Formats: sequence, C-alpha cells, structure tokens
Amino acid sequence: MVQSLIDEGRLTPEEAASHPQRAQLVRALEGGVDFAPDLQLLEAHPGERYLLCTDGLTGVVPTETIQEVLAGAATPQQAVAELVRHAHEAGAPDNVGCVVGEVAAAA
Repeated sequence: MVQSLIDEGRLTPEEAASHPQRAQLVRALEGGVDFAPDLQLLEAHPGERYLLCTDGLTGVVPTETIQEVLAGAATPQQAVAELVRHAHEAGAPDNVGCVVGEVAAAA
C-alpha cells in the first residue's frame, strides 16, 4: 500500500520507511479468483542482477548498501548471504527473504 502512495507522490521513501501501514499488501499473486499480476518487460544485459526480496531486507538495509552488495558480490549466492547478514546485523524484526538472479550471456 505504501509503495502506491510513493508512486502517487503522496509519500516520500523516507516517510514510507516508518509509515504504520508499510507492510499492508494491496495485491498478491493468486490473491483471489480474478487476479492479474503486474508485469513489466525489461531489457536484460549479461551480468545484470535482479533482486526479489521481502521488506525484512528493505525495511532495515539502506538502498545504497543493497546496491553495493549486488554490484560487489562475486556470485548471486554470495550477494544473498551478505544481504541477509546485513539485515540481521541491522536487527531485522521480520523474516528476511531474498533471491538474486544474474543474467547470463546467450550460449
């Protein structure tokens, strides 16, 4: 919900970090009979990394740190381990889930 408020310009990312409804979901995959997931096509390039994660990570680890870890880790697995470590060190009050995928060159 809070992300939609940011997208509408009604909240800043800084305000969203402490918003009381920051964990409220407004959409979920297979959340009902008629669902349509949000889809976005991105042009992927070899070496780029994509992160799927819960707010257990983004709620306590600054965006800049996440970007540095994704760019600096030798492998996606190392990036996951380091991101989870950062979240735990920051006192993550929730579960921390993340997956890092890396775009491979075409064979």
